[in-house]
Amino acid sequence: MAVFVQVAENGSFTAAAKVLGLPKSTVSQRVAELEDALGVRLMLRTTRRLTLTHAGQLYLQHCQRMVDAARAANAAISQLRVAPAGRIRLTVPEASGIRLFPAMIQAFHTRYPQIEVDCLVTDNIVNLVEEGIDIAFRTGKQADSTFVSRRVGPVRRVLVASPTYLEQSGLPDTLDELSRHAGLLHYAVPAWPLYSNDEVKTVELKAVLRSNSLLHLLETAKADLGIALLPYFLCQHELASGQLLLLLPNHPPTRNDYYMVTAGRHNQPAALLAFMQFIEEYGLARQLEGSME
Repeated sequence: MAVFVQVAENGSFTAAAKVLGLPKSTVSQRVAELEDALGVRLMLRTTRRLTLTHAGQLYLQHCQRMVDAARAANAAISQLRVAPAGRIRLTVPEASGIRLFPAMIQAFHTRYPQIEVDCLVTDNIVNLVEEGIDIAFRTGKQADSTFVSRRVGPVRRVLVASPTYLEQSGLPDTLDELSRHAGLLHYAVPAWPLYSNDEVKTVELKAVLRSNSLLHLLETAKADLGIALLPYFLCQHELASGQLLLLLPNHPPTRNDYYMVTAGRHNQPAALLAFMQFIEEYGLARQLEGSME
């Protein structure tokens, strides 16, 4: 169809072949195949001129609209590469989604006002394909090789408790003493991996509360119920204000890696590429690791 339009617009097979970068014989063959498929003659050919039949004129009108629409679509996609626009849909864990992503998305919107962001905040593992997710942010090693995982950086974690709880229950100085305290546990981390010199030891506390929400554990620790293991970025303001105190700094928890996951590497939308590049420029990795100085 596009070949036919070029021949009709340029008035000859030779001129159309130059525009298309094809041999003249290929152009002629494709037009002949189109006529055979339609069952009508579209062009009258002589050694000196080429004219359209009535059917050819009618067909050209419809073809030109389709070709113009395709050209407009190509131009629109090219423009996206220059100035990304459209919509990206992401999913992000609750803690980072609430503590870190609002400011980052605001800064991203300032740079790319033509890009809309849909953000699904959940700790559940969402199926990227079924939910139409462009990019997922997840913690822990990613086992699904169907998707492309890219490590953003490590998440610093800390042990915290309120001053009131520590006044009532005492300050643990060793891992053995820690194991005798009340634990505020996340379902995903029922025992705590803590460094002891160069080794990692697993410490189990008596659970006074189990939760699927890090934000819930944060609030429960502030309510004097026990000791919690939390991402530093989640509780840094409470530590700075004295609402919570840092415990056992010589026995820190192991860090948890943070990943962004996409369905593939190729033909990604310009808006998504812009977002992924912005994440690096914005310094999300630095915020996840945090600074305790």
